[in-house]
Amino acid sequence: MDIEWGAVVVGFILSIVLGAIFAVIIPAVGSVIGLILAGMVVGYMVGGTAGNGMANGAVSGLFGAIVLSILMLIFGTIILGILGFAAATVTSIFLFIAFFGVMILMAIGGAIGAMIKGEA
Repeated sequence: MDIEWGAVVVGFILSIVLGAIFAVIIPAVGSVIGLILAGMVVGYMVGGTAGNGMANGAVSGLFGAIVLSILMLIFGTIILGILGFAAATVTSIFLFIAFFGVMILMAIGGAIGAMIKGEA
């Protein structure tokens, strides 16, 4: 399984954009739909087997968690000092737990997208 970083970055950006747009349009499940669609785009971009699309979708979801946590730590520390760092650290721990769900959703979407493309 090869990780294609271009597709991962596109999936990360799309997960933010589509997740936000669909969350506004369909309040209860919109963000889930947006994440699955972003994963499908990643899977379609990488092609190959369903496992390849699933791996790239999962990496894209995990990449989002890491980037968001780092940004929270940096800006929390800059704005509120040690208190901001502590708050961002606790929030990052909960964010990582929540992003396992995001990772699973994007992995499912990646597998579907790779199967739609149909390259073996």
